[in-house]
Amino acid sequence: MNKQKAFLLLELIVVISFSSIIIVYTLLFAKNSFEAQKINQQQAILKLDLNSSKIFIAKHIFNIENDLSYIDKTLYFKNSILLKNVSSFSLNKAGKFLYIKIVLHKQIAQKWVFKL
Repeated sequence: MNKQKAFLLLELIVVISFSSIIIVYTLLFAKNSFEAQKINQQQAILKLDLNSSKIFIAKHIFNIENDLSYIDKTLYFKNSILLKNVSSFSLNKAGKFLYIKIVLHKQIAQKWVFKL
């Protein structure tokens, strides 16, 4: 009878140990997944902001050289904030084309070409 109780106690200890290990690794996986999803969401929002700015610039392309300015990591359109946290910005006109290169948060870089 004592051997049977000892074996049951040993089984219980092993089951609790395995269950604890599984629960800990599951929680770590869930935490890592949540953090990765949060980063992906932030990047998707940045891309959405960038694409919205591209559409806005395309709509106002004809006088964009005079209306668009880049000061202190912020892109302005007629003294109104268009896009914040811009790491770098360049605007070049060559013939009938306008080339814009923009880097947002040092993460997302895009080059745009607009026909004038």
